[in-house]
Amino acid sequence: MISDFQLVLIGIIAVIIVGVIVYNRWQESRYKKRAEQMFAPERSDALFDEPDASGASAASGASGASGTFERREPSFGKLDVAEQVALDDLTAPVAAPVGRLPAEEMVEPRNLVRGAASELVPAINAEVDTIAMMLADTPVHADVYAPMIEQSHSLGGNILWEGLVGGLWQPIDPTLDAEYREIRAALQLANRAGAVEASVLAQFDDAMASFAASIGAVSQREDVNQAQRRAQMVDQFCAETDIEIAVNIAGKNGVTFAATKVRGVAEAQGLVALASGEYVLKDDYGRTLFSLRNGNTHEAPTLRGELPYFTQITFALDVPRTPQPGQIFERMFTLALQFADVLHGELVDDNKKLLTASGRKVIAETIHGITGEMQQRGVTPGSSVALRLYA
Repeated sequence: MISDFQLVLIGIIAVIIVGVIVYNRWQESRYKKRAEQMFAPERSDALFDEPDASGASAASGASGASGTFERREPSFGKLDVAEQVALDDLTAPVAAPVGRLPAEEMVEPRNLVRGAASELVPAINAEVDTIAMMLADTPVHADVYAPMIEQSHSLGGNILWEGLVGGLWQPIDPTLDAEYREIRAALQLANRAGAVEASVLAQFDDAMASFAASIGAVSQREDVNQAQRRAQMVDQFCAETDIEIAVNIAGKNGVTFAATKVRGVAEAQGLVALASGEYVLKDDYGRTLFSLRNGNTHEAPTLRGELPYFTQITFALDVPRTPQPGQIFERMFTLALQFADVLHGELVDDNKKLLTASGRKVIAETIHGITGEMQQRGVTPGSSVALRLYA
């Protein structure tokens, strides 16, 4: 039996555990509220309002008319010239390369990436898929093509099916009783795992030839050897343009960041926690714009684990999977500066060196170059094709 002493001990332990949980929740709520207040737009202040075009403030204009009072605007002590130049360089927006919006036209990511929802529906793309076209003499009903669609998913590759409706290719839903005379199927040539295997290409070609024959259709398919060569090219293109941009925040002079404070600030800025414990900012269609994680590579990336403090946190942007990555990077960088200010940290690169204005410019130019290279191949960052290719 459990003695009275053991019961008391169990009770004390339970109270301590509950107390720790309640304290952590209180801390997160406290930091979240403080962050919301710090990041909120500043209210107008009579002391700091800019003077009007005549050189006097509205208040001084009213009293100055009588000649009895002249207002003096408050001023702060001047920074050292070198300090002022460094501050201006780091916080100034990077000049937008050709084809990008200037900084003054940038808006919040959730509004920035608005577009047609149809853009995110997976669609066949000749740049990254090998396509089999089939033209039947009579309309093909769902009870004929549905079993083939189901069977094709066992080939081991990513396969899409579309039917021609009113001159436009539409995704085929095998659960609907629709009929098509022209059907096409596509096998994706590569993704982040590498190029599709030659055996899968051969199986796809055989399956499409058999299906076309079964419905009495004429088929047009890419030569398997040619498709294999293109798969290698797509894989190389994917590898060359697949980059992640990371902006690290480390504590000044060895300062660490309280986990509760990091989570509170993140949630105040609209970031949501994933099951992995990382935080992300998403757009209206659920696409991840950028993420926030534990920046110590020797520890788990989660921010919701048992660690009470972090030595470094990292904002990360997956360039090919992010819509309009150049503008989203500017938003992420600005947010990282705000986090660094609140947490008493500083922005550093992967080598623990301070991230300067020139480093920021290099990153922006790199993103612009990757974006241009992708668009030349008909793959827009953050599009349905990009989400398939960089998966």
